[in-house]
Amino acid sequence: MKPLSPRAFLLKSCGLMLGVMVAGCGDAIAAPEQLQTLDRGHRILIQRGLQLNALTIGFTTKGKENDPELWQNWEASHFTTLDVGGELLALPESIAGKKSWSTWRGNPKDPTQSLPDRLFQSGQIKNLVSWQYKDEQDINEESELQELETWIKHYRPLLPNTLLYTNQHGDERFGGFGSTRDLTIQRYMRRIQPDLLMQDTYPYGIWNDLGNQGGRPAQLYYAMIRYRRLALAGNDGTGRRPIPYGLWIQTFKGSATGVGTWTRFPSESELSQQQFAALTLGFKLLNVFTYNGTSDVGGKLNAPFFNQPFGKDPTPAFQHIAEINQQSLNLGPTLVRLLSTDVRIVPRPPTLADLIAPDISHWDAKADPYMTRLDVKNLGTLYGGRNGDVLVGYFKPLRESFDGPATNQQYFMLTNGLAGKKHSIEQTRQQLTVEFDFGESEITGLQRLNRKTGKVEPIQAGWTEEVAPGLNSRFDTVSDRKYRLTLILDGGTGDLFKFDTGAPFVGQQQTQL
Repeated sequence: MKPLSPRAFLLKSCGLMLGVMVAGCGDAIAAPEQLQTLDRGHRILIQRGLQLNALTIGFTTKGKENDPELWQNWEASHFTTLDVGGELLALPESIAGKKSWSTWRGNPKDPTQSLPDRLFQSGQIKNLVSWQYKDEQDINEESELQELETWIKHYRPLLPNTLLYTNQHGDERFGGFGSTRDLTIQRYMRRIQPDLLMQDTYPYGIWNDLGNQGGRPAQLYYAMIRYRRLALAGNDGTGRRPIPYGLWIQTFKGSATGVGTWTRFPSESELSQQQFAALTLGFKLLNVFTYNGTSDVGGKLNAPFFNQPFGKDPTPAFQHIAEINQQSLNLGPTLVRLLSTDVRIVPRPPTLADLIAPDISHWDAKADPYMTRLDVKNLGTLYGGRNGDVLVGYFKPLRESFDGPATNQQYFMLTNGLAGKKHSIEQTRQQLTVEFDFGESEITGLQRLNRKTGKVEPIQAGWTEEVAPGLNSRFDTVSDRKYRLTLILDGGTGDLFKFDTGAPFVGQQQTQL
């Protein structure tokens, strides 16, 4: 039998693939016809789920693609997607070749030949979740835009369930690879129509940590707020059709020629800080740079997760990132169905690092229909016991139909932004005191999507939760229709809530999309 061409193979299989995804995901894909009215990026994320990618080095080379220990550790990490970078995916009969994968391959001479035909013929292309075309290219250059245009117009119909995008540096003010002004990004978005907006900013251990004073990675927050704003405006800039957005997570230390030197690994609390801050701001694709170090193949970047090369002998940092990932995935079915509407901060005391990035809008009672007070207390001794940041992210369902007949349901995420460069999540705990006045609404409490169990739980008067010996979160009645939430959060960690109006929690009901 004559082999199918890539285009013929995809046209034949994409209908079957969507059917399999629909049948296999329960409430996640309850109404495919409604998904088709979404932008392509959000549709794919609802089908595929929250994306936690990790760049691997040398995992598809001979001898690694079937290594049992390597792949057992990969499964235990709870990353969703194997980023092979510029390497080719291993053959389909190998362990590596069966994984969900991501790539940043490109062919400047002929962008339509950026992937080999064997990936289409073998069916491995169905597992290609995301494709970042090259890395940090200068999208101000007409030649780059022409190359991208050729690539995306060719592959978009061939890959209906793959996110297609590029990656640029997040902060345009200090130069560097891929640094791009807002107007240039907006022009690129209108012309190329990416499925997702992606950026990288690596703040830990660079510039003697000048930008991280008081536990806030100021440059990272600047870049995250910037790319969130651009993506929410959508490819046409009107805000009527937002696209999703993602970022690279720093795990490495070492040097990159012509770029700089990062003198240390991010700490445990900083790993949490990056991930949960991103979720609080509405990011839906997070890609770790890197899972194992380029040092495994003679490079100068090291990763903190293994004592032995190529993903062997996991460290405590590995156990921590695996736990962060599992908690994030527990929130994922809801988060991919929500749209960020606002981000606020209860700020730590001012520092010189604030000059690097303008303030995020401060939280006040006008930001919320029921929240009247939000105070924070540092429970440790870091920074002399001074309070760290608290981030507040607000969300609404991507579509009103996602929670049935209910309308105007508001979700919010409370995240402890305190982190230290040598500090654990326990050493950076904070206590949040949040007061509510529900007035005539008939609301008497909250719902929380428990990040450890993935279950929706009621938060009503009398609710308590032990966080550590002698430390309890609780929900109390203050007076008629007024309530107080005392929430203990580990450093860099967040919780997702909604007001308990009786409406279902998006992504958690069998009848929902």
